[in-house]
Amino acid sequence: MGKKTSVKILNEDIDFFKSFFGEKIESFEEDSRTHKMLHLALDKAHDIRKFEIELYWKRATYFFAFFTVITAAFGYLFTSEKYSLFAPGVSIIGIVLSICFIYVNKGSKYWQCNWEYLIDKLEVYITGNLYKVYFFKSTDDQRPSVSDINLLISYTICSIWHLMFFISLYMTTHWQLITFWFYLISYSISSIYILFSCRKYISSIITKEQKDLSVRNFRFRTPVYKKYHE
Repeated sequence: MGKKTSVKILNEDIDFFKSFFGEKIESFEEDSRTHKMLHLALDKAHDIRKFEIELYWKRATYFFAFFTVITAAFGYLFTSEKYSLFAPGVSIIGIVLSICFIYVNKGSKYWQCNWEYLIDKLEVYITGNLYKVYFFKSTDDQRPSVSDINLLISYTICSIWHLMFFISLYMTTHWQLITFWFYLISYSISSIYILFSCRKYISSIITKEQKDLSVRNFRFRTPVYKKYHE
């Protein structure tokens, strides 16, 4: 049996792998337990990344279906003489859903990138820098981001629903003060509430010492288990 190759951990990855394995590792041998764990972890990271991408588009389809229904309802109410007064209420629902759509896109993009960063860390020790390679003929080649375009669409939808709210508020309430202020207050409360409910920051789960974002930071959750006594 030939001598197995020893793989050295890069200096910038030592702290990461110390948390990853629970012990300090500076090198490992080919086909060792550490090597197999890294191989399995890389496969799992690829699988979860693909799963996140699938969920990303399923969520987008889910929201577009809702927007289709709400847009049809808004159009019907806005053009109806009898029910036009309800159009601002439907537009508020559209605003709430469009804000949720923005943050769902941001959240999906975050978790997709999270697993891509993990792949970046692991692949160099298993497959080489395969995932980091990209080809181009010149620096003028376009490389648009599909997820960024989708996020731009979600911002556009949100802006349109805000515009529809104010147009319908002006056109249908006819400056009836009670109805006007009811919709305006509902709009304000709904928008503020959904914004604060959806906004989640990394700063809420990391300590102040880890807030230097000039580099990519990582943290492992500390599991706490307790035996259940009947």
